[in-house]
Amino acid sequence: MLFMNESEIDMYRERYSHHPVLGKATKILSEFRHLVNENSDGWAYWRAPLKAAVKLMNLIYHPDGNNIIDEASLKAALIPIKSFCTRKKLKFDLTVVLN
Repeated sequence: MLFMNESEIDMYRERYSHHPVLGKATKILSEFRHLVNENSDGWAYWRAPLKAAVKLMNLIYHPDGNNIIDEASLKAALIPIKSFCTRKKLKFDLTVVLN
């Protein structure tokens, strides 16, 4: 399973800060990491949110591979994260980031 540690998330957030889609993707991943850290032992220790974020991390980690980087691919990568937050009753507002 793909895993981005906290410093990698920060590095990619800075690297793609001006990209129209990857900038949003990295901001969402960073905010999701903070949410996980506030509600668990930490990002690196709770496997369920990492599994939920795999599609998003793949989009960020392999931007020039076979991934199509557009709003639709970003929204598709967010579905498991939204489902995870719903199941765990965690408030995670993506509308602020996506608009």
